[in-house]
Amino acid sequence: MDKKTVENNLKLIVDYNNRVNSSLKEIYSWVANDNEYREILEEFLEYICLESNDETRLWAYFRLIDLKENSLVLYMEKQWFSQEKIDEILDLSYEYTSEFHFELQSDLIDFIEKEKLLTDFYLEIFNWVHSVWKAFNDFFLPWRNHIVNWVNRDLEKKFNDDSSKIINFLNENNLLDLWHFKEQADRSYSALCYDENNNFISKSYVEAFDFEIKQIVVALDIFITNLEKQTDEIYDSKKEYLEYLNAIKNAFLETDVNSLVAKWALVDETWMQIKTPFQISHPLEFYEDKYRKAVAPEWDLRIQNRVFESVVEKDILNMYETFYKEIWKEKFRDSYNYSFANINRVQLYLTSPVLYYSSELTWLFSAQVVPNDDVVSDKFGKKIFAFPEMVLENKRSMPFMKFSSIIFDSKLLDNYRKYLFSDSKNFYKIYDIETIGHEFGHTLWLDLDNETIMNKKTGVYKNIEEFKATTGWLVAYFMWNNLNLELSEKLITDHVMRTIWLFAYKKVNEVEPYYCEALIHFQLLLESRIIDIIDNKIVLDFNIDSFTNLKETYINHYVDLINIYLSKTDAMEFLKRYTIKEWLYYLPQNEFLRNFVNYFYETYEKVGNEVDDSISKDKYLNN
Repeated sequence: MDKKTVENNLKLIVDYNNRVNSSLKEIYSWVANDNEYREILEEFLEYICLESNDETRLWAYFRLIDLKENSLVLYMEKQWFSQEKIDEILDLSYEYTSEFHFELQSDLIDFIEKEKLLTDFYLEIFNWVHSVWKAFNDFFLPWRNHIVNWVNRDLEKKFNDDSSKIINFLNENNLLDLWHFKEQADRSYSALCYDENNNFISKSYVEAFDFEIKQIVVALDIFITNLEKQTDEIYDSKKEYLEYLNAIKNAFLETDVNSLVAKWALVDETWMQIKTPFQISHPLEFYEDKYRKAVAPEWDLRIQNRVFESVVEKDILNMYETFYKEIWKEKFRDSYNYSFANINRVQLYLTSPVLYYSSELTWLFSAQVVPNDDVVSDKFGKKIFAFPEMVLENKRSMPFMKFSSIIFDSKLLDNYRKYLFSDSKNFYKIYDIETIGHEFGHTLWLDLDNETIMNKKTGVYKNIEEFKATTGWLVAYFMWNNLNLELSEKLITDHVMRTIWLFAYKKVNEVEPYYCEALIHFQLLLESRIIDIIDNKIVLDFNIDSFTNLKETYINHYVDLINIYLSKTDAMEFLKRYTIKEWLYYLPQNEFLRNFVNYFYETYEKVGNEVDDSISKDKYLNN
């Protein structure tokens, strides 16, 4: 089998995976009807000990098929379930979901093997990424229950939900992992535990989760042994894969807390050397733990799926150069060189996630830029992963919700749906600008220690970093590609819809950075007068004047943000210009905006799970 055949066969694998996913989406049609698909939802509900009715079957669909926990949580909160009961049901839902998707992915591998679509080397990778799943899946619940559900809640109780006091406590007691330069790191590969005196101490994962980590290591050892017996005659990357898998194993076995970041940096270094269409992930993101940024278990396999050619990089780079000329880059030469090198060394992968486990069974990504370790990126750059085909299918398969008709003006909602269902070409253009542009936006205005310094006092760096990433692509578009008003209106429509929908995540801690980002965008959108709130509905007023105002507004606020990054000012100094914290949750500073966000969430709690059957998707599919 030659390289061309393997790469052609990737399309067959993606097509098979897409057909399976499409058939799963059809289960929604049977939420209120009786057939074998409905039995899947009823079996799931029985497993998690909830009654079966039209409403609960809908939540089951969202959890089991769309891998979203928030709708299930919303239902349980409305039913006044205790937090202990909510945690218990979420754990049960995870167990069932992991087994359900394991069977589907086993079928995919059987299909690949039967059709002889891959060489023995890459078939071995599929088989053993899949075989390691069990150990990673078994690690996730102990990790979440210990760190997120126990330690973090205990800290919140001790410090009356004051995140600044929690961060100060962690800093003062040296409870954060050490970075490369023996400073406190921007993330952790350890867990807090109590010692014999009832004081917190940090323990490596292998000490805190001894059984689960050793099971992962055993599975990785077998993976490594089996791969050593094979030859990669297509990409000649056997050495790189083996070095990577050994690095993961060694990092998991490290017991010295102060060596963990360095050990996982070696994982990132070896991972950056793998440049084939078969990308095995590792713990990449860390949003689930908002205090110590403890890295969650993540394990998956993404394969190449080029549905378009990305063109956004040039515009991002031109924007970056233009601003630096105005700022005088000699004053910030280190930051300029670091970010410029990051952009130029990016490896962009348009892929489909075909095998996914552990934390990814509680959400699926729309794109990622990794590694998080900026010392590694300084040497090797970053990888950007985009999943455009999966994202489009997921958006189109979502049922229409009554909540949308309450919150959005009918014209805005109608135009959005027309674009989503009948304009794949522009969807991919906008995905390139918006989503891949967002990931490029993460690489800008950084030095090696930005996150460490900007996060140290208040721990809210990520709560402005997501805004920086999104605003980077917006400003780049405004500067270089804004003459196509038809595309611009669709782009802004998509941006408005995403912004407002993020308010639904007000109480979801692990995505707080995106929620905070939305609060800032909300102020800018209203300030520019491109949206208005009329009768508690979001109305889009797209015209030359409002679009011009939008451009000027975003550029001005982006320049302010750039100065925060270049001066390495604590992130809260920017965030507090737009938000305040009421009890546990951020809200807009502006009272008018705050009232709408509160109205949004109160309405979402009441009807957020209700489907709108009054409008058929055929209206848009047949356009």
